[in-house]
Formats: sequence, structure tokens, C-alpha cells
Amino acid sequence: MKSRFSKVNRGFAIATGTAAALCALTVSLGAEERANLQLASAMQTECDRLAGSPYDQQRNGEFAPVGISDIDGTAVDACRMAYDTTGNPRFAYQLGRALNKTQQAGQAMSAYDIAVKAGYPAAKVNFGMLMGRLGDERSEFQFYTEAANSGNVLAAYNLGVAYRDGLGTQPDVKRALSWFEKAAAEGDDTAAFNIGAIYDEGHLVEQDDQTAIAWYDLAAQRGNADAMINLGLMYEAGEGIEANALKAAEMYGKAAEKGDVFGAYKFMQMQELGVVPGPSAPATTEGVNSLVLKPGDMEQTTGNGKEI
Repeated sequence: MKSRFSKVNRGFAIATGTAAALCALTVSLGAEERANLQLASAMQTECDRLAGSPYDQQRNGEFAPVGISDIDGTAVDACRMAYDTTGNPRFAYQLGRALNKTQQAGQAMSAYDIAVKAGYPAAKVNFGMLMGRLGDERSEFQFYTEAANSGNVLAAYNLGVAYRDGLGTQPDVKRALSWFEKAAAEGDDTAAFNIGAIYDEGHLVEQDDQTAIAWYDLAAQRGNADAMINLGLMYEAGEGIEANALKAAEMYGKAAEKGDVFGAYKFMQMQELGVVPGPSAPATTEGVNSLVLKPGDMEQTTGNGKEI
């Protein structure tokens, strides 16, 4: 009887120990799983923060958009984990952008392809652009069309370029202008500039300075330096508008502030012509601190007879 009780007790002890171990393992796995979930969530946030596109209407609006040239290299790992843990095409698209920035075009195309197959409009724009660089302009045009029809502004602009230049389709200036206008209506300054240029040059449509000026003015108001330059040239020459050297200088100056080299050159030219004042000579007046004696200074009169 003792041995039986002993065996039962030992068995109970073993069973109890096993249960405790299993319980501890369950708690441990739960903690590990929570940690993994927290890491995955953090990577999703980082991917959105580091690689959200200004042209993606489906990006996470909690974060400011990031131009592709400003994407941080750490976005690759963040976006890869974000996509792997969610399968969300937004993260595949943003992974493609990050890979593009790090000169990994092949992997970028694979990431874009995943998002494209999920119907992600912004990915179609970038994928189409890469297809065009590979010489497949028809596919480029197709992807721009699909994305533009989904309301993507950059796709609308690119489609305007395609119709204007005959990329993957027959040139059609009316359709080019239509798509440029749609992009401009959504705030795209380059689209507005291109409409102005079409009317300014007069190669594809009848030349119309007034229409060109109106579109250049809209683009310039939105910060487009090229539009500022062209407006400046038209004001300077009196082309389609009353000549106004001061207004021309103003446009050149604004373009120069945007970093435009030609704008800076033209503004300096206007200064040399006396249209606007030249740069001021550096101030020579001594500051107040120069009148304060420091340890070791000798008291002496200044040149103008004042005493320190």
C-alpha cells in the first residue's frame, strides 16, 4: 500500500510539475507572440512614416508624405516586415519605393508587381514607369491609364505626357490637355505648367499667349520655378502682356529662391540693369559688444574721440 501511495504521489508530483511547465510555456509563448505583434505593428508604422508617397491616395494620412529621394534606407526592412505580416498591398508598394531608392530595381519591380496584382493604383504608376524604362511603352501606357482612371493624380499627369509625346499610343493633344487639366485641377503644378507650355510654343495647338500666361500664372502660384521663369521672360519681352521689367525681375527672383540657376542669373542681370537694387554692402558698424572692456584690455580713446 505504501508503495502504491508512493507511486501515486510521485505521479501526482510529476503531473503537477508538467502542468506547471506547460503553463509557464504557454505564458512564455503568449509574451513572445505579443512582442512579435508589437514589433510588426511598429514596422507598419515605420513603413508608413518613412515611405508614404505624396501621390498615393491610400497612404496613411497620419504621416507626412515622403518624396522618393528622401526615403530613408531603413524603410526597406520596415516595409518588408510590414508586408510579410499583413499582406497589405500598400506596404508592398512602399517597399517598392524604398527598394527603388536603394537602387534595387529588380526587387522593386517584384514588390510593385505584388501591389499591382492587388489593384493598387499608385503601384501601377511606378510599375508602368519601370516598364517604360525597359522599353515596353505600351505596358507603361496601359498602367498609367488604369491608375489614372482610378483617380491617381500622378498617373493623370503621366498619361498627359504619353498622349502629348506618343508614348505607347498615338499622339493626341486634345487628350493630353484633358489629362493635364485633370491633374492640374487636383493641384499638380507641373501639369499646369505643361498646359501653358503647349499654348506658349504653338506647335501642337494654335499659339495663344493669353492662355499660356493664365496657366503659367497658376503654376507659378503653386511654386513651379519653370513657370516663374517663363512668366519672367514674357514680362521682360512684352510677349502677350504689357512689358514690365519689375514684374519680370520679381518672377526671376522667386525662381532663384527656389534654387533655379537661370532665375538667379536673370535676377542678377536685372540688378545690373538697375531694375531692382543690387545686393547691399555689408554693414561696418561695430556692435555694442565691441564697446565692452574685457579682462586685460587697455583703456584708450577710440578714433572718433569717444572714451570707452
